[in-house]
Amino acid sequence: MAAARKATGRTRKLTAEALVTLGAERLAVLILAQAETDPVFARSVRMELAGKDDAGALAHEIDKRLKTIRRSRGFLEWDRVKPLARELDQLRETIADTLAQMSPALAIEQMRLLLSLAEPVFERTDDSSGTVGQVFRQAGDDLGRLWGAAHTGSVQILAAEVLTLIEADGYGVFDDLLDSVSPALGKDGRAALRKLLLEKQKGSPADSRRRYDYRVGWLLPKLADLDDDVDAYIATVDPSRWNPLLNAEVAERLLDHDRAAEALEWIDAPTERRHNDRELAMLKLRALEALKRGDDAQTQRRLIFETWLDPDALRAWLKALPAFEDFEAEQEALDRVRDRSEPVRALAFLVNWPDLKRAAQLVDARHTEMDGRAYDILRPSAEALADGAPRAATLLYRSLVIAVLNRALSKYYPYAARDFAAAAALSDRTANDPTLPGHREWVEELRRTHGRKAGFWSLVPNR
Repeated sequence: MAAARKATGRTRKLTAEALVTLGAERLAVLILAQAETDPVFARSVRMELAGKDDAGALAHEIDKRLKTIRRSRGFLEWDRVKPLARELDQLRETIADTLAQMSPALAIEQMRLLLSLAEPVFERTDDSSGTVGQVFRQAGDDLGRLWGAAHTGSVQILAAEVLTLIEADGYGVFDDLLDSVSPALGKDGRAALRKLLLEKQKGSPADSRRRYDYRVGWLLPKLADLDDDVDAYIATVDPSRWNPLLNAEVAERLLDHDRAAEALEWIDAPTERRHNDRELAMLKLRALEALKRGDDAQTQRRLIFETWLDPDALRAWLKALPAFEDFEAEQEALDRVRDRSEPVRALAFLVNWPDLKRAAQLVDARHTEMDGRAYDILRPSAEALADGAPRAATLLYRSLVIAVLNRALSKYYPYAARDFAAAAALSDRTANDPTLPGHREWVEELRRTHGRKAGFWSLVPNR
């Protein structure tokens, strides 16, 4: 009987092999039944039939449907957008896969037609979910790949086509086009695109110059990266607009090209605002290591560890110390972690290092300073400490419970109940600790303070 049930379960799984066993006639009946209630599916089936042997017929069916969608005028609210997105995506897949295999040239033509629908479709839909936008962005990427697989003409003409599409793009549809079409452009095509872009920027009227400045601002660096040309990338940087984020971008590229000394200059360049100090600090360490400036690299590792409690930086710093000095240095470093002003961050570091002894000392001394809302740190720390330091674990579990009850967050009562149970399970092991209120005493105090939170008390044992 069990074997029969198991066999039956296997037949219910929808796979191509399983469906073949139904036979062509039964499948045809099922497809017709679905097509009667699902117009998108029905159109997809008709296209499959049209394209069975004739690329032109398939392209004609796709063309008709795309033009019908273009002619539609009714506005679609957000809850009616999904069927349109689904159909557009099916059309995109049919073009990118089925039609492309039969006729790459027709596939390019129909993909461009689909992409030309972006503006009219966006104008009549509430795409707050981003579903339709994602379909068009994928279609833009598909077009680049289709060009890459099929384009054999002038790369200068292709560059002009690419720029025309990007210029007319008001919805970010072609944000990834340059990456996907790059193989078709090649170095010469990218150079042609760069030249066209600069010429149009220079010759654009004053009222549209800012738009071209924006285009140049992201297209030229992208072209430089595609050419793996760090100097071309640097040439796109306006010295008056240096900032920490941009400096990091340049420095990383210089480091990747074994130009550490230049990278260090960008990293250390003075800027007004610093939003990415840690990224710059790590890049500086890479540069110092590449330049074999051992003492400076050690200073930088120490700085990274102490500023961000970075365990990898501490390990690297200890590893680079002279023989037999690492143990004492490690103990001193861990003492400093335990005594830091941010006890929750320090606890996370010590538990993960791991140094559970110091972690327990930290909890014993400073648990009242730890925010019980940091459950992502306190709960796993309590679990890690439960075996060797039940007192510290109990204090953490109690903090988690109190944090939920103090804010009366009923949706978190189940979690608080589990933490309550975990604290109760440790009560026998902490019973002889005169400095820790016993579990029963703690519960009585909890009931005096939060006795009216029936939702919580219904979830915990009456003890």
